[in-house]
Amino acid sequence: MDTEELIRRCKSITLKEEEDDAVMFIGGMKKDGERVAAHCLVGKILLNRDVNKEGLRYAMQLAWKTTKEIKVESMGDNIFVFKFATEHDKKRVLTEGLWHFDKALIMLVESVGMGSIKR
Repeated sequence: MDTEELIRRCKSITLKEEEDDAVMFIGGMKKDGERVAAHCLVGKILLNRDVNKEGLRYAMQLAWKTTKEIKVESMGDNIFVFKFATEHDKKRVLTEGLWHFDKALIMLVESVGMGSIKR
């Protein structure tokens, strides 16, 4: 198929009436995302084997002594998002020093804008 044929076919694509309402943009999504990110840190555990997410959450909850429970989401490759209930807890964890899990260093950073979390 040549380029002209591909362009012609793309132009002929239309949505049926029932499909038209399927995709809606919610105007507050960016602000909601920024609010959630304000309470998150991204961390990489420098280990050559996989880390158990629940074991990590439990150990860091004890070590960090946060005022409320933290939530942990795995992003693969031993990269985790730590969600704090308060920005104060997040800032304290980030500034209080080096952290480790299972004798491996945890690199922590604040998320900045949109992009790949695996960089």
